[in-house]
Amino acid sequence: MNGTLSATQLASFQRDGFLVVEDLLSVDEVATLAERADLIAAGEADHIPESSVQLEPAYRSGERAIENQILSVRKLSNVAVHDPVMWEHAVNSKIVDVIVALLDADDLKMYGDQLFMKAPEVGRAKEWHQDSASWRDIFPMELVSAWTAIDEAPLDNGCLHFAPGTHRWGMLNGRQLEPFLSDFDEGRWPSVPVPLRAGSVSFHHSLTLHSSGPNHTPARRRGYAVHYMRATSMQDQAVTDAPKMPPFKQVRGKSFPGRV
Repeated sequence: MNGTLSATQLASFQRDGFLVVEDLLSVDEVATLAERADLIAAGEADHIPESSVQLEPAYRSGERAIENQILSVRKLSNVAVHDPVMWEHAVNSKIVDVIVALLDADDLKMYGDQLFMKAPEVGRAKEWHQDSASWRDIFPMELVSAWTAIDEAPLDNGCLHFAPGTHRWGMLNGRQLEPFLSDFDEGRWPSVPVPLRAGSVSFHHSLTLHSSGPNHTPARRRGYAVHYMRATSMQDQAVTDAPKMPPFKQVRGKSFPGRV
């Protein structure tokens, strides 16, 4: 499409369902994201709705008292539609050019975004899943997420793991997925840990099975995922058990009547 990715990188994504681009963002760009994430998590951004901020279960349940508001937050959701700094990241050409190449499309919209805070010691694991199993109202199921490491994400503080090639399996429901879970964890089906340096970005297909471990270390592991789709995608309004999302914002190119 535009020379952003090599033929080898494109082939790798098509084969495995994920791709890592190291050091894609500058130190300053990462620092801007980190500062804004903490501002929102601290509750100091009045333009962000309370529904966008989710606490770690230990703090929600009262098992742990909140001593630091920022470190009690598990996830921020759908913030880029409200916040100009996070939106600037979502439309950053360094990231969007890669999405254009991976989706082979110049007309893109943002489905949504999630910033996983993965606090020290209490950041919990995320089980194996496919994103499109939640986003089941969007067709074709070929969205791509750009997961940016705000902090270093090594193996011991909860980096992502991917199961290569599983984007070609189609969408699996819980009963269909269950037999494979122990296979991934015990190595009978290959899974790959993807540690990242701060500023590096992993891109994955919305049907690629992935997970992340818990954070038992004293270091933070913030990762910001923005989810992209072709502007020609369709939203099936008859699917009522998918997430209720804000209006989809144009990232690049044009929109199409009757589509997302």
